[in-house]
Amino acid sequence: MQPMDYRKPTAAMRRRHNLIAAWRGVEDGPLMDLPTLRVGDLATQIMAKAGMANRVKLEDILAAWEEIVGVFLFKLTRPDTFERGILTVRLLQPTAHHALMQEKVKILKKLQEKLPDAKIKDVRFRHG
Repeated sequence: MQPMDYRKPTAAMRRRHNLIAAWRGVEDGPLMDLPTLRVGDLATQIMAKAGMANRVKLEDILAAWEEIVGVFLFKLTRPDTFERGILTVRLLQPTAHHALMQEKVKILKKLQEKLPDAKIKDVRFRHG
């Protein structure tokens, strides 16, 4: 099935359009010359406008987090927010903060390798 670039009006569509234009008392305008859009094309635009694109990336990061930091640190940490390329990770204990700061460069590199589309620039750690 080939994608349709433009919708072509049928004879019935033209009659309906002319009838409605005459009933409204307006001049005949363009008839169905809008590009055809698919739901998949609209979904990405809607998600971007709603600010959900970052949420999808955060879910991807969360899925990879356990593999990157290991089981022990995974139990003490959770990726919290991802905005403007900066990942904020919440920590339960100060010891986890120290351990992650020691490995921050390696963790960032692994995140960038595993999720290149996320474009992670930095990782920051917060208690709480």
